Amino acid sequence: MLTPQGVGNTLKRHYETYLLEYELAHDDVDGECCLLCHSSAAGDWVNCGICGEWAHFGCDRRQGLGAFKDYAKTDGLEYICPHCSITNFKKKPQKVGNGVPQGSMISRPLRLWGKGQGVEKHTSR
Repeated sequence: MLTPQGVGNTLKRHYETYLLEYELAHDDVDGECCLLCHSSAAGDWVNCGICGEWAHFGCDRRQGLGAFKDYAKTDGLEYICPHCSITNFKKKPQKVGNGVPQGSMISRPLRLWGKGQGVEKHTSR
């Protein structure tokens, strides 16, 4: 029985074996890569909840991020990339109807992005 991690790794290997070379050879295909290391290597992928860019969780070395498993759970934390964290931190929060500052970095449920999810984004084009 394949685990979710095993399925993700299998999909990533399939992508690297069959699709990556094609994408590199054809300019019309936009292959995703890590916004921090610019690689499409296998790993634990997370998707920024603000800008939608993809990153390897291990490439983000900021303190206090916790563990990948905290983001991979259905009700887990939402990943915010370093660029968006800085941009949103500089903005002055504005109150909205529910009393929560708009643009605040409050954790909310994460759309499940994790092992294999970044791969599916690469291969579903």
